[in-house]
Amino acid sequence: MPAPSRAELAAAFAHGLDLCEGKEPGHAARVCYIALNLAAAIDLPAEQQEALYYAALLHDAGAAIACAELCRKLQITEESLFGAQAGMLPEQVAARVAPADVDGVVAALHAHPREGAKVAQALGFDAEVQEAIATHHEWWDGEGYVAELKGDQIPITGRLVAAADLIESLIATDPNPLASRRNLESGLAEHSGSIIEPDLARLAHLLVRSDTFWLGLHNSTLPDELVSAFLDESADADRSPADAITFAKVFARLGDAKGEHTKGHSERTAGIADQIGQALGFDEGRRELLRVAALSHHVGLLGVPARVIAKPDILSLAEMETMRRHPAYSQKVLEALPGMEEVATWVGAHHERPDGKGYPEMLDDDTIPLEARIISLADTYVALTSPRPYREALSEEDAKQVLEGGAGTQLDKKLVELVCSSTFSRSAPRSRRTR
Repeated sequence: MPAPSRAELAAAFAHGLDLCEGKEPGHAARVCYIALNLAAAIDLPAEQQEALYYAALLHDAGAAIACAELCRKLQITEESLFGAQAGMLPEQVAARVAPADVDGVVAALHAHPREGAKVAQALGFDAEVQEAIATHHEWWDGEGYVAELKGDQIPITGRLVAAADLIESLIATDPNPLASRRNLESGLAEHSGSIIEPDLARLAHLLVRSDTFWLGLHNSTLPDELVSAFLDESADADRSPADAITFAKVFARLGDAKGEHTKGHSERTAGIADQIGQALGFDEGRRELLRVAALSHHVGLLGVPARVIAKPDILSLAEMETMRRHPAYSQKVLEALPGMEEVATWVGAHHERPDGKGYPEMLDDDTIPLEARIISLADTYVALTSPRPYREALSEEDAKQVLEGGAGTQLDKKLVELVCSSTFSRSAPRSRRTR
């Protein structure tokens, strides 16, 4: 089974970005579809269309990093920031959701295109992809952000992502596709010459009159269609397992950014899981898949509000239910990758317990995949040896005592015995008793 291509990785992990903003599933894919249709209408060269594909899918990659701290501080949701009415400026969003901290909201919204460009750079994408993401909130009339570029100062790829994002947002405000089709042309006319350049607005008017466009937009397999229809996979860089590791690492950092005390959590979890896999005699291929799974186990936290993750008090029932969805969210991201279906089940089961009291499926004992039990143990160990809002980090010795207390109920007994008889981490603090 070949490793996933970068095109497939971008399409799959983009689903996590939709979760972060509270957008309807498939937002990034729909923006990509619209942008590429507009690009075809203006005969954009193939190499720029490839850059556009990645930029459109990852256009909001900076949202979690830019806004997590603000959402924790103001106790607001990411959806309230990014689900605003199409065409609203940051100052207008701020006045609506947080009038007491307009400057903070504006700064966070201004930061997210820049942070998104940094994410693209970390993923190994070239300057054109980065530039398109950094400029996708610039407006044709110069009233956008961050650099207040105007007209042709904005790169064509940035203009196309901006136009597609606006169109998708206008469509999303209507209750059904029929209403969207009826109202979209007037919405485009309203923003022509301001957000969208007039020529692109005219092309968009023609595009949205096509039945083919609407059928494609609402295709349930749209991400797969985008990969196969718009990219020549023979030209899609190497299908290297390293690409999957890179995407998993970068998106692990995005998921961890949602929590105030979770920086580096997923990478530490992957390191411990890998050591356990090595101790169990896993071959390199299996260990590599385990690392991808462990790195990705918290990608689903992109769909959990930062204020819930960071809450120091007991979660409400509604908040607990929201938190408990994150394994399923993580699983859905990986399920979209060819060859990663089994890995996805490991991630989806990392909060199951041997006593059957875990979630989401209440699996027990050997019905839980071994790799999921390894991730669960590594995840728990890292959580125990990391500071939390309500306690300091435990030492390695104290953490192992807690693990032993959960052996056979919360955690796999044999794996706990293995970990507690070995030194699996030098990053945990030493016990106070030995200082």
